[in-house]
Amino acid sequence: MAARLVRALFRTCRVEILRDDLVEKYFNQGKPGIGITWHRGAIFSLYFFGKKRPAVMISRSRDGEYLARYLAIMGGVPVRGSSSHGGLAALKEMANYLQGGPGRYAATVADGPRGPRYVAKKGMIALASQTGLPLVPLMWSSKRVWVLKNTWDRTMIPKPFAKVVFTAGKEFRYPPGLKGQELEDARQEIEDELNRLRDELDQITGYREPA
Repeated sequence: MAARLVRALFRTCRVEILRDDLVEKYFNQGKPGIGITWHRGAIFSLYFFGKKRPAVMISRSRDGEYLARYLAIMGGVPVRGSSSHGGLAALKEMANYLQGGPGRYAATVADGPRGPRYVAKKGMIALASQTGLPLVPLMWSSKRVWVLKNTWDRTMIPKPFAKVVFTAGKEFRYPPGLKGQELEDARQEIEDELNRLRDELDQITGYREPA
């Protein structure tokens, strides 16, 4: 019931897309890819892209169970696992899903499931390296949001009829067998691009993150 109420709320929001050629390429023309974003915007992101049926890695925690049910209602495919528990099996399951048909997507939050906030992890880079698919940084922001200040990620939820600005960044492709310093360099460039997009959209919308 709660997920359906959230979906009804989000349907009142007006989404403005910047650099819509990138969004068009991956989400309207059926090009496969792996979307990656920050945890703070996960709730709206899962709604916005749910109709594309992305496979999304979600932790096996109690909070993850709620999020998995929410994702399923929005249309996505939950894959249970995280960097600390069941991650390798989850990555294998996501790889099988991506390779199981044309135009399939995967998505994850780079700093989940428990942070630190805005520090990217390496799991999705390994998936991109294994499958040959691009990692596509995604971001949204809005001035009219509720912020859950007691959460580690400062979770953002758009208010009714809010204007939400969304964009995609440049894609990243990685060769197979990436490891060591090359893997760390890839992790850092994903982190930098996500933070650049976050800062850009927060400035456009006027959103100021609480301390």
